[in-house]
Amino acid sequence: MKIAVGGTFNVIHKGHELLFETAFRVGDSVEVGLTSDEFAKSIKSVPVAPYFQRKASLIKFLERYGKPFNIVMISDIKGTAATSETIDAIVVSPETKEHADQINELRRRNGLKPLKVYPIKEVRADDTMVISSSRIVKGEIDKDGRLMRPLKVAVGSTNRVKVDAVRNIFTQAFGLVEVLSIEPNQSVGKQPREERTIKGSIERAKSAIEKTGADFGVGVEAGLFYNSVLNKHLDIQYCAVIDSSGKMTVGHGPGFEYPPKVVRSVLEGGTVGDTMSEITEIEEIGHKMGSVGYLSDGMIDRTSLTEIAVLMALIPRIKKELYEPVP
Repeated sequence: MKIAVGGTFNVIHKGHELLFETAFRVGDSVEVGLTSDEFAKSIKSVPVAPYFQRKASLIKFLERYGKPFNIVMISDIKGTAATSETIDAIVVSPETKEHADQINELRRRNGLKPLKVYPIKEVRADDTMVISSSRIVKGEIDKDGRLMRPLKVAVGSTNRVKVDAVRNIFTQAFGLVEVLSIEPNQSVGKQPREERTIKGSIERAKSAIEKTGADFGVGVEAGLFYNSVLNKHLDIQYCAVIDSSGKMTVGHGPGFEYPPKVVRSVLEGGTVGDTMSEITEIEEIGHKMGSVGYLSDGMIDRTSLTEIAVLMALIPRIKKELYEPVP
């Protein structure tokens, strides 16, 4: 089976690698439509290397697959795919899927069998935006999607414990980050409980990214959750992470039990922080070691507890290939 692939291939990147890996995996040979200089300039807003340079780079790259291929110059989106009697299928990215539909419509008009279409998934950079040659040329990312600038992360809180926890985990996961501390628009109340805790973390994340235009908005909120099996309330901290494309991932940390006096106070309208500060005589304990630090005798502090919640929210992003829908 002969597969068609088309593009400018100004800079060969991770998205192109998936495109060609798919083409060579499903096909016995591949025909690559490479845009002419005139066509490339008409569709690109960044400088494009001359045709002969792009072709030479492409040949060197494609030789790794060990299967036959040929490169043809194309001057429009249809290329040779609309009229070829030897091409059986075409591999496209999500943004060029409509081109394949147009090509197949022309083939039907020409009395040719429609091509089988193999769409690949989008390949995104660290900032969740699609990897493209134009972004690489502009210096925004490298060919593997790594940002050429710090990742901008906004935290919907001015609590230093939360901000530090977010910085620590995002740095481990993504490298260089710039973390902003933002007071959220909406208040989740003095002491959220149950679902209000989860909604509060989401509201904080949304507020943070809306106010800053960051790559990620992060919201962290802790609250009491009633467990009917145990007949007890457990404190559980939730983290919501929203990226610039609107995708949200959520996770939570371990649950632990507060002293009965604290639980009673919360159920009567008080707060964990005020009651624990009264018990421990530590002012603003939630902005320091946290209640869990005191209750665990220092074996874990609130920063470490928050880090777990943040990490759990990032898991679908760290192993994103396992969570993304199959095209």
